[in-house]
Amino acid sequence: MIIRRLSYVLVLTSAVALLSSCSDNKQYETAICALADISGTYAKEKGTMVKIIKAGILPKMLPGDSLSLIAIDSSSYDEKNIRAQLTLDYRPSQANTQRMEFANKLDAFAKEKVRSKYTDISGAMMLCSGYLKSTHAGTQAIFVFSDMKEELKPGLKRNFSDDEFANMHLAALNVIKLNTDNANPQIYRSRMKKWEKRVMEHGAESWKGDLKPTDLAEYIESIR
Repeated sequence: MIIRRLSYVLVLTSAVALLSSCSDNKQYETAICALADISGTYAKEKGTMVKIIKAGILPKMLPGDSLSLIAIDSSSYDEKNIRAQLTLDYRPSQANTQRMEFANKLDAFAKEKVRSKYTDISGAMMLCSGYLKSTHAGTQAIFVFSDMKEELKPGLKRNFSDDEFANMHLAALNVIKLNTDNANPQIYRSRMKKWEKRVMEHGAESWKGDLKPTDLAEYIESIR
């Protein structure tokens, strides 16, 4: 009986130690969502988006880090909008294979001809925030590739919860300015300010408007 109890205690202790180790690792891991706008005229930017992700995000990923590609279309709060996912293995050889497979999925995404009529940026953000929270990663980030002009289809409602972006860093990349923005820059500035106000009011750690692709790798290092 004593031996059996000792064995039980040893197993329980080992399990607790393992769980504690996993929890400790999580705080050093980074989870990222890349939101890719495939609506209207911005859809033609898919090739550029993919190049930026492959050059600025994939190489910066460390073992245990996660990356998801989510499409922004007419109704983005849908699991089918998660186009690719990756959690990097701790084994280097396996991690390299994963990177190549993810890069291939990105290339396939870039070649798609699908273009949506409406632009549900908020829905993609909400889908992403749920995913990031589930990872329990110490660093969580959302990168939005879009002109940041949201146009919801009739009947679609998008309201962020108070802590929607708690512990998350958000940044907009490759923000293509519209004709109206060129005619009146204040329209663009006002649009970006509204996004900043909205995400910061719902718990975001930070917001970076129009992050330059050349600064992406450095930005990821700065938020870790």
